[in-house]
Amino acid sequence: MVKELGGAHWGLVPALLGVFWLLWHNSGGGGVEVWLVLWASLLASYDVASHRIPNQLTALTAIAGLAWVFLAKGIPGLGWAALGGLTGFGLMAVFFFLGAVGGGDVKALGALSTFLDPKGALFLFVLTTLAGGLLSVARLLWARQGLWLVGGLSGLRTLGDGLTLPYGLAIWGGAIALAILGGGP
Repeated sequence: MVKELGGAHWGLVPALLGVFWLLWHNSGGGGVEVWLVLWASLLASYDVASHRIPNQLTALTAIAGLAWVFLAKGIPGLGWAALGGLTGFGLMAVFFFLGAVGGGDVKALGALSTFLDPKGALFLFVLTTLAGGLLSVARLLWARQGLWLVGGLSGLRTLGDGLTLPYGLAIWGGAIALAILGGGP
């Protein structure tokens, strides 16, 4: 049965879970948490299905974040949203240079962070790294590889013997946790 759900079908899992969460959580307001989870679900779905996050999707996510903030808070909010995006991008870029995540993951977190201010972006980053750690341990245990990471932080992306972890799923988990904890502006 697992083989039948391979490929692009796995990409629907975070999107469907995100939709169910949105339907349960949204009582008609459409706050930042709803939009953050929706865009994170789209990004994660692409990453799970194809192990890449398209540049067009991250650009569209960033534009949507800036537009939402502009509509909700006006021009003064745009500056904070831009700083939030740069904060998320910069924090995740450190892990890119260490070899732990791919470039699409950096752009995805930066794009999602445009929905937030710098403090919210920092909170999203911390929750994302926690979700990534949990997912890495779960992936290693599932593959029965043990808990030893060979090759330092780059082992988080390639978990030995070709095992990979689409980090967009960790970003999605961080967005869900942020929405539940109410860490948005």
